[in-house]
Amino acid sequence: MVDGACPNTVCRLPDRAFSRLYTVSESADETWDLIYRFKYGEEKELAEQLGRMLVDYLQDRRAELERFDHLTTTALYIGPQARRLWDYLQLIQDAAQRIDPSWPFATDLIAKVRPTGRFLGIGVDDRRVIAEGELRDALQVPDPSRVEGRRVLVIDDAYSEGFTLREMARALRQAGAVEVAGLVFARRKGT
Repeated sequence: MVDGACPNTVCRLPDRAFSRLYTVSESADETWDLIYRFKYGEEKELAEQLGRMLVDYLQDRRAELERFDHLTTTALYIGPQARRLWDYLQLIQDAAQRIDPSWPFATDLIAKVRPTGRFLGIGVDDRRVIAEGELRDALQVPDPSRVEGRRVLVIDDAYSEGFTLREMARALRQAGAVEVAGLVFARRKGT
């Protein structure tokens, strides 16, 4: 936050679609380094450490977060022409579920059915075009009855501008979710 205001692009939009953003770690640089090693360096054993961080955060805020009916990960595309052939977010969620199965972790609430443009290394305007076009068109809620009337907490690795979370929340809300919030490991200053 800068002067009490969110510096990220989507926070300033009137139609952000999500109610709130929770952040696991206040040490954004340190946590991003861990995520980067896990996600891009394919140090898959770090899923356990990240899963523990997630569970610790959930347990510390149980009174506030237990109102969510489902905790699910951001939809990733794993298929033909995918850049990454493993679901790094699902590995973290699986680890968290092993550590504390009392949380309502859910899979397959939302799906990304094809690859989309990459956000890494491009400007804000280009990210927004991809999000509101390719990403929006690639998202599906396979079984709307699972989210209808429910509160969903979407887990992601990092939040920079917020376009991905906005599109996930938008799709889930259109499918009937009454609330969608985000939970990220690191919040990076928007550009």
